[in-house]
Amino acid sequence: MVEPKTIPPDHPIGRTAERGTARRNQGDLFQTGTDVHRVVATKGVKGAVEAAQLAILEPRPNSLSKALAGRMGRQIADNASSAIVREFEGTSEIGYSYSAWCLAGLPHRDQPKDQNWLIETDFARLLVRPGVRLRDDNSQEYIGTPFGSYARLLLIDWQTEALERGSREIHMGRSASAVVTRLGINRGGPSNGKVADQLERLATCTVDFSFGNDKKGVIVNQRLVDAFSYVGEPDPRSKKTARLVERVMLSQAFFDELRRHPVLVDRAALRDMTTSPLAIDIYLWLAYRLHSLQKETPIGWERLWRQFGSKVGALKNFKTQFEGPLHLALSSYKNAKVRVTDRGLLLEPSPPPIRP
Repeated sequence: MVEPKTIPPDHPIGRTAERGTARRNQGDLFQTGTDVHRVVATKGVKGAVEAAQLAILEPRPNSLSKALAGRMGRQIADNASSAIVREFEGTSEIGYSYSAWCLAGLPHRDQPKDQNWLIETDFARLLVRPGVRLRDDNSQEYIGTPFGSYARLLLIDWQTEALERGSREIHMGRSASAVVTRLGINRGGPSNGKVADQLERLATCTVDFSFGNDKKGVIVNQRLVDAFSYVGEPDPRSKKTARLVERVMLSQAFFDELRRHPVLVDRAALRDMTTSPLAIDIYLWLAYRLHSLQKETPIGWERLWRQFGSKVGALKNFKTQFEGPLHLALSSYKNAKVRVTDRGLLLEPSPPPIRP
């Protein structure tokens, strides 16, 4: 009887067999229903990304493996690790958002200073009109609509302090560095100027939330801020005087709406997503929707595109652009039960992202 030959592990066929076994193992790791936190807990941050890079070589890789193997993969894994640590150490930070901000969000990028922002979703329409700065020579200058991650973090900061202290008056600090420190983001460099700019844009803009249609509905017309105080400093780049808003008085209408319709969020989780305002919007939407669901709820790609992507691209490209920010949001919302399907998302009843 002839003994079967053993293929040496350094033989090319042996290496191919090993890779095939490894790929099958990674495929098992990324089964339907597996979340990123389980993968990171099993493999670690670096190992999770490497496992995903092997898993996408399999036929029909799932959404999580594609996102982890993609450009945002390392950040998704890092955020999942941070969420695991926060839950274990109890270091989450309670924050609040007005529910309407969870249904329609600010622009992700800057746009012409005099241009309004309008977005329509299945639940609401949001119109943001930019404020105007009156100079000493009586010239008028559009400031622009607030946009991006810093504007969203500032809004969460305002809303959280207003609810916790029961006061409309918010003291931001006497310097841009103080505001940046208050938000818990990296200090120095361009961050100071960007935060100061978004602060003034928020303080001067006007916001309309519309619910309903031409026949029947509700429109909430409001300024976010009734009054604010500022100091001016010369900007060496533009040769103009820049403003730092030191104190804001939230409008009574906004404050009342916030008290009636607050949504719990984790401020530490939101800080982890500053590279992607879309991920922040998805997180806020899930924080609003998931804990109030009574049963599994499918959301189709076209509905998701209208809410999150109609302003930035075509529907046919939306899924590819959406999956990375989606998994970034899910990595920061550990208890979210969301599955990606061929038709869209399947939302399941889930606990809120943080306990009060």
